[in-house]
Amino acid sequence: MKKNIAGVIEDRCCGCGACFQICPKKSILMKKNTRGFYVPTVDEQTCIDCGLCKNVCPEIEKNQYNSVIGSYAAITKDKDAIDRSTSGGVFSEIAKYIIMHSGVVYGCSWNDNKSVHHRMVEKIQDLKYIQQSKYVQSNTERTFEEVKRYLLNDKVVLYSGTGCQIAGLKKYLKKDYDKLITVEVACHGVPSPGLFEEYIKWMERKNNQTVNQYTFRNKKKHKKGEHYKLCVNFKNGKEKYYLSYNDPYYGAFLQGKTLRKTCYHCKYKESDRIADILLSDYWGIEKEHPQFPAKHGASAVVICSTKGEKLFNNIKDKIIIEESTFDKIVAHNRSIISCAKKTGQEYTDLENVDELMKTLKPKFSAKRTIKNIIPENLKYFLKRI
Repeated sequence: MKKNIAGVIEDRCCGCGACFQICPKKSILMKKNTRGFYVPTVDEQTCIDCGLCKNVCPEIEKNQYNSVIGSYAAITKDKDAIDRSTSGGVFSEIAKYIIMHSGVVYGCSWNDNKSVHHRMVEKIQDLKYIQQSKYVQSNTERTFEEVKRYLLNDKVVLYSGTGCQIAGLKKYLKKDYDKLITVEVACHGVPSPGLFEEYIKWMERKNNQTVNQYTFRNKKKHKKGEHYKLCVNFKNGKEKYYLSYNDPYYGAFLQGKTLRKTCYHCKYKESDRIADILLSDYWGIEKEHPQFPAKHGASAVVICSTKGEKLFNNIKDKIIIEESTFDKIVAHNRSIISCAKKTGQEYTDLENVDELMKTLKPKFSAKRTIKNIIPENLKYFLKRI
């Protein structure tokens, strides 16, 4: 029986890339399947059947989890950082602390071709590249290898990603490192990189103009950063806003139509967590903490290890915090502990994108439309009642 992962399918692969990075013979490549998701392929001619790829797979065997130590509502005191962030800007303060203490930070960033990948940042001015939500599965590339080299050279490393990416990193490293701190970004599920690339091309054809920049949750139109309007900047200087739920890509993502198959049975939706710190939007904060200054968004911070607790304590002078509970946070963000549910039939390929976009576009909803035209200040007031 083969020890390698040849023939693995999307339903049994989270796409973390640990197998690709561990292979001693470079016999594994991450290639897009017909739905546009990265899955590993094995070159049987060069594979030595060592079994390392199976040993590091977080889908075959789960990692150990950390219990929740504390939960908080938090925002940074840095107004500019809040504007640059999707929610409360806490990640930027954590990352700044690491960099100021000679460490490096890994996070999700746009490529020049509008694809998404993980990259390392070691300068505070470069943190802008790994801020804000990007609802596309990120390619970890060879960042696990890089992290190990830094750790072996006694460097502090902060690595942020989805639960399965953190799990893949930990499997790859095989042991815990005192100088590694992991931050899990709460995840509803991940859509396909290939689908997003085709969507951008569709958007460019539709507008007869090249897309220069894409922002999922634009705070210019909604200061709280809710799933309200996305913003597209075109190369000719024009800027267009679209209602998130009316957009075929974004709307389909929010409804759980286009996620990776493993997202529907994710192994990392537990009360205990895979990372040292879990960060998410604090939806429903107006109800749970009505006096908290959350007009421009707020972060929910869940501390899950002594390393995470120590780091969080070191940035408390940079943030406004209020103690909360894990149950209160989860009550308004069930995706933290619950897998996404399939809605509708899965698409099988990306051949006829124009037809696919028509299929993916959510049906008109009068309720959502009315909700979106309510003035922001009134909406914030009503939520606090």
